Amino acid sequence: MTCSTSALANASPRISARRGQVANLNVEFFNNGVLADPYAIRKVEIYKSAILPHNLVTTIPIIELEDAQYPAPLCQPLDDDDEAAVGKYHLLYSVPPDLEAPNVYFDLWYYFATNPCGEVGTDVTSPTDCNIDSEDYEPLLLKCCHQFFVYPDEWMCDSRLQSINFGFEPLSQKFHQPENRTLEVGIMPLPLYDYNFNLVNPMIPFIKAYITVKTQHCELLVDEEPCRIGLRQGSYRTNPYVVQYDLDTMQFLKGTYQYQIKLVMPNGMSRVSCPYIMTIF
Repeated sequence: MTCSTSALANASPRISARRGQVANLNVEFFNNGVLADPYAIRKVEIYKSAILPHNLVTTIPIIELEDAQYPAPLCQPLDDDDEAAVGKYHLLYSVPPDLEAPNVYFDLWYYFATNPCGEVGTDVTSPTDCNIDSEDYEPLLLKCCHQFFVYPDEWMCDSRLQSINFGFEPLSQKFHQPENRTLEVGIMPLPLYDYNFNLVNPMIPFIKAYITVKTQHCELLVDEEPCRIGLRQGSYRTNPYVVQYDLDTMQFLKGTYQYQIKLVMPNGMSRVSCPYIMTIF
């Protein structure tokens, strides 16, 4: 089952899921460092705050492996050949309108990496007699856990009495071919430690970010391609948000380039960083 491009575009990313709307819970599976499809994904569990039995919100079962619609309700995006992309899955999760928010939630995916039939510790030796959803095979299920953030479907008001400003911090400056690596730029509301927290912070996950890349002679190479709002690694006392852009260094010649980040806020105003330098070796 493949994903509709419009459905993916209209779903909220993990950083900014909304109550009563659809969230895009995306997962990629790797085998020895290479994208690969697991033998069977069996269910996804949603937990609030922590993975504890009493925090279970819902369990989303996956249809039988033999069904032509497998892995519904999961879907896979299309690759360049219009085929289902290997190892990439999306759960378009309709966030219940009564879910507690703002809060962090966890999606726990259960899957078999390979066919479990006939494995040691099970009584079934013939694949025709194998029911992978029986309790006998539960110990063989693998798990992977991810998180997403849910916000209330709240209204915001902006009188334009106060301007909203951001500072930018380039975190990625040197790249080496043939890297396919995330370029990150930290964003911080200004004035530092003295901005209107209640006005600015709720809107940051919903900011639209874009990147423009030029040569040192101002020849345009990338024209306002979309970026993601993500989180820095580690713990940060001030602001954890970053703008992320997946940079394929093989699409560029070795050399030095300049780039700018553009932020478009929900109120229609935009902010653009000064030109930053990145070098591809």
